[in-house]
Amino acid sequence: MPAKKSSPAAAKSQAGIQSVEVGFALLNALAESSRAMMLRDLAQAAGMSPAKAHRYLVSYSRLGLVSQDGDNTRYDLGPAALKLGLASLERLDAVQLARSRMDDLMGEVNHTVAIAVWGNHGPTIVHWQEPARAVTVNLRLGDVMPLLGSATGRCFAAFAPASQVKSLLDAELKL
Repeated sequence: MPAKKSSPAAAKSQAGIQSVEVGFALLNALAESSRAMMLRDLAQAAGMSPAKAHRYLVSYSRLGLVSQDGDNTRYDLGPAALKLGLASLERLDAVQLARSRMDDLMGEVNHTVAIAVWGNHGPTIVHWQEPARAVTVNLRLGDVMPLLGSATGRCFAAFAPASQVKSLLDAELKL
């Protein structure tokens, strides 16, 4: 039987394990830091004493969530944290995530908003929405946008690896 999803308000009213929630502050501090941290700095960032932080870090080290550099004794995220992060990324549906934010963006700019992904023939429209008073736009799902003749294409041309767009750019330039 699948687990029920709960709202943030309902989650706060449910019983939990306080020590897990307290200890998460250490993992969160490491995630927000750009580098490994000394115990005193990590404890301070997590809002706890170094002695308390050390006890959590010992357990997290045993689990592989954190690792400690033997030379400088700094703590960093460990291999189990990487494994969890990669598993989360693998499950991420980028198009669904983008779709969930389209209404807010469309309300802010009051223009048609589209999502394009790189397809076999270039930037391909996979979803779009129009505001209530839209200018007529001739977009259809599956349309491939030109790299040089559209804002969508220019974004892909500017930020995609050159090896990915070179042949399509060359073909457009010959036209």
